[in-house]
Amino acid sequence: MLPESDSFTELDGHVIIVGFGLAGRYVADLVEGAKMRCVVIEQNPVTVKTQMQLGREIILGDGTDTASLTEAGLYQAAILALTMPDEEAVLKATTLARRLRSDIYIIARTNYASQGMRASQLGADEVVKAEQAVAIQFYVKLSQHLRRLVEKSHDAGEQRIARVRQESTPGT
Repeated sequence: MLPESDSFTELDGHVIIVGFGLAGRYVADLVEGAKMRCVVIEQNPVTVKTQMQLGREIILGDGTDTASLTEAGLYQAAILALTMPDEEAVLKATTLARRLRSDIYIIARTNYASQGMRASQLGADEVVKAEQAVAIQFYVKLSQHLRRLVEKSHDAGEQRIARVRQESTPGT
């Protein structure tokens, strides 16, 4: 963790991202694209060191820990994005953050819809459920493929009809 003088409590209206895997990186890209600042809380020291060297505002910490959330500027932040894959940690962080800040917008990640409901009950404003995201991707991808199959079938049917018409036309 950073020394207290290097904490992010001077920020206001920023986004705190807990977890810097793929989901956390996408959130950071989105936030930075909106010209907002973000502070990342990450448990992997190698990731923290690398990202610090790249100029990212990041701390080595735990999103389920009051000290880490405070250091990241929880009391001044506008949004808390809990992107870590550990559902129990997400639920614990949701409970803690909601207790510390009743007005912060919390978006949480869960693997299963049932845990998503639990995260909502604990105070998450929005929940991204991996199970649901996968189901939607299956639906979209398979729909596209089936549409192509139907189009091919329709085209083949049209070709058969044209051939039958041609064969049944007198004088051909």
